Amino acid sequence: MKSVTVNALQFKKNSSGIGVMIRELFSRYTMLTARHCRVILSGDSPEFPASPGTELVRIPWTYRQNVRRILFQTFALGRRYGKDSILLTTDSKAPFLLPRSCTLVPLITDLAVFRMPEVYQRSRTVWWRLQYRYLCRRADFFLSISEFTKSEMTKLLGIPPEKIHVVPCAGPESLAPVEDPEQLRCLREKYRLPDRYLLFVGNANPRKNLMRMIRAFDLAAERVGADHHLVVAGGQGWKFSEDEVLREIRHRDQIHFIGFVEDEDMPALYSAAEVFLFPTLYEGFGIPVIEAQMCGTPVLTSNCSSLPEVAGDAAVYADPRNEESICEGLVRLLEDPQLAAKLRQKGFENARRFSWQCSAELLEKILQREVGQ
Repeated sequence: MKSVTVNALQFKKNSSGIGVMIRELFSRYTMLTARHCRVILSGDSPEFPASPGTELVRIPWTYRQNVRRILFQTFALGRRYGKDSILLTTDSKAPFLLPRSCTLVPLITDLAVFRMPEVYQRSRTVWWRLQYRYLCRRADFFLSISEFTKSEMTKLLGIPPEKIHVVPCAGPESLAPVEDPEQLRCLREKYRLPDRYLLFVGNANPRKNLMRMIRAFDLAAERVGADHHLVVAGGQGWKFSEDEVLREIRHRDQIHFIGFVEDEDMPALYSAAEVFLFPTLYEGFGIPVIEAQMCGTPVLTSNCSSLPEVAGDAAVYADPRNEESICEGLVRLLEDPQLAAKLRQKGFENARRFSWQCSAELLEKILQREVGQ
C-alpha cells in the first residue's frame, strides 16, 4: 500500500485560507486512513494535529525563509519523500524532481494568479504559472475545493473534468453562536469594539475588495444613520494602506482595523456582528462565509466566483465591482429585521452541508478509487 506524504509547508502561525485547510482536512485524513502518513512542515510551523502513527518532518528552515523553503520544496522534497508515495500538495506547490513511483495529487484552491495577476508580485506570478505548466504534465489527477474552481481548472488549464475531484472546505466544528454577555463584553474590551458593528474577516489582498466595501459602508452610513461601525479583522496585505483607503471616507472614525484575531475569539467576534460583509472579487471557496453562518450572522457576499455555490440561499448577493450594489444590499439587511432573521436560520441549514470530517472521508474514497492499494 502506498504511503501518503503531505506537503504542509504552507501551514504557518496565524494561518488563514490554505493553512486552515491543510490543518483541518489533512489532519483528519491522517486519523482515518490505514495508509502510513508523513507531513512535511516548516521549522516554525505550529503543532500539527495528526494520528499517533503519523510521521511529522520539520525542515531546518522557517516559513519566512522563503527562498530556502522554496528550493527545498522544488528540488529536495520529492526525491527525499516521494518514492512509492502519494504526494498531496496545494495549488502549484509541487516538487519538480519526483520519482516515477510517486503519485502526484495537487489540491487546487483557486486560479487567481491567472484571473487577477495584478494583485500579486510579478516574480511570484511568473513562478507560479511555470509551476502550473509542470503540474498539468505531471499530476496523476487533481483535487479542487469547489465546483467553481474545478470549472476554472478546465477553462484556464485545459484539465479534463474527469481528472478533477471536488473536496470542499468547511468551518471549524467548534463554531457556534455565542450568547454569554460576559464573553461578549470581554471580546469588546479586548479588541476595543463598538456596540454595533458590521464585520469583514480576511487579509487585505487587493482581491478582497476592501476599498469598494469601505466606500459602500460609507454610503450606507449616510442612508441608515451613523450608529453602525465597520470592523475589519485580519492581517495586512500587499498593496494596502489604511491611510490611503480612509483618506476620502466621511465616516472614517467608524472603521476599525483590529488585525489578526485569535481562533478562540472568532465565535464571539462573528456572533456579536449584525452583518458579515464579504464582497470579494474572487474566491476559490470562501470559508469565512460558512464560519459566519455557523454563528448565526446574516451574510452579504458577492454574486460571482464560488460564493453563490458556497453561501447557497442564505445570503444577500451584490456585484462586488459596484459600490452602489454593495450599499443597497447592506441597507436591505440593516432595515429589514425579518430578512436578517430569515438569513440566520437559513445560514445554519446551509453551513451543515459542509464538514471537514466528511471531506476527509471523501478524500480517502477518492485515493482508494484512483490509486487503490
